[in-house]
Amino acid sequence: MLFFLLIIPSIFILVRTVSIEESNSRTTFNTNKLPRIGPLLDFRLVLYIGNGHVATVVYSDFIYMNGLYNGENGTSHRARIPSTVNWKFKLRPRSSLYTLNVSSGKKRLFLHRFYLIIFVGIFIETLENHEVRIERRFFASQEYTELLIIHAVLIRKAPKGRKIIVPVKVHEQITSIDINFTVVIRNSQYVLLFGKTREIENNQFQKEALSLFVYYTPLTTKVLELDKEETNRTYLFVTSIDNNQTIAKQSFDYATIEQQADVILSSDISRWNDVYSNGHIDIEGDDELQRQINSAFYYILSSLPPLSTKSERKQFYGLSPGTLSQGGRSGEDYRGHSFWDTETWILAKEILSYRIGLRDSASYNARLFGYEGWRFPWESARTSVDVTPACCPEGRLYEIHITGDIAFAARQYISATYNQDWLLNEFGGELIYETVRFWGSRAVYNNETKQYEILKYLQNGIKLYKNKENAEVK
Repeated sequence: MLFFLLIIPSIFILVRTVSIEESNSRTTFNTNKLPRIGPLLDFRLVLYIGNGHVATVVYSDFIYMNGLYNGENGTSHRARIPSTVNWKFKLRPRSSLYTLNVSSGKKRLFLHRFYLIIFVGIFIETLENHEVRIERRFFASQEYTELLIIHAVLIRKAPKGRKIIVPVKVHEQITSIDINFTVVIRNSQYVLLFGKTREIENNQFQKEALSLFVYYTPLTTKVLELDKEETNRTYLFVTSIDNNQTIAKQSFDYATIEQQADVILSSDISRWNDVYSNGHIDIEGDDELQRQINSAFYYILSSLPPLSTKSERKQFYGLSPGTLSQGGRSGEDYRGHSFWDTETWILAKEILSYRIGLRDSASYNARLFGYEGWRFPWESARTSVDVTPACCPEGRLYEIHITGDIAFAARQYISATYNQDWLLNEFGGELIYETVRFWGSRAVYNNETKQYEILKYLQNGIKLYKNKENAEVK
């Protein structure tokens, strides 16, 4: 459950189908160029799709799954799953017009654009000329969170009578520096990969490597086609990822066999609209500020598990500053670690549940330093032992205010929800009690001042306080 520290009126949002060009500019971002560094896409700035379980930066080489980390202790980072959705149209750039070989090899100029529709969580790439409109729609399913889905839609604009052929470039990658993959099944319907991470984060709290199963639709041909008498055709490409093979396969079958592509898309749009209909922020007279707020809503909501889903509830493993779509490389978005006072700027039950779910590690962390209660690490990943890199030992030792941030979030959550069941039956009360025990054992009594003091802590990330005078808490 997600709460912002604001009172937001409930506003009904009408669900209707409109063309992309007619969509509200405050809820639809569009461009004819993606950010680049020289000839390469700048994946720090390219948008992503996600649902709290799986996420990817569009056109990038990797997919990430919540809780899937590789590396020991301070080297732990998000494990990189090779992207199964990163095929491309064969294009030759020419400003915002692109040359695409279609219809018997003839070269046609296309207008090329990209759209992110905030309130329905869909990224769309379009190519269009007088013959055909091509749409590629990316979304991470809210209905079944194991799913990443692409619709490739060909819509005829020219008269019938000629086949339209759209060439694509396929670069299938099934190896990973973080995961040892095996191809279990490959046929015309799907490919099944089974993988295990190569390194364990901490052998006390993680006894074996992490497993995952990846089902995906193979791109068996290098072209997409529209037959002579067809007016439109939709190609469906599905990826399903989970650590439980049965769940991964059930979700894949639902999207590829049991349900029509347009029904899945409509269901996803409806679920996004349900979220926004329960509350959002409207700004009058400042479209740019409204766009920024809408963008923030999208990135936060697509990083957390959906409120309404048919998937089984899974343990959530925290929210890192760079979202679920980053963190596989050293130096990239804190390697996907959860920290940086997340609980002070976003309030979600799932984030508190992450801390509670790994409470044994928090208790161990406190005892390791000679204290009582639960001490939460400055940087946390799969096991909640401290995975702060070796570069920053001061943070690991003295950035203790993270435990106070988490206690503050618990207070805010109770103030917003009055959820006594969480306190009594979901370890919320224990979270509050054990953080109090930690602070009680962390403080020392000064006989001269007749006050308790907290010594040796790090402030503003740069200055270490060790003496009584500047470490005093009154």
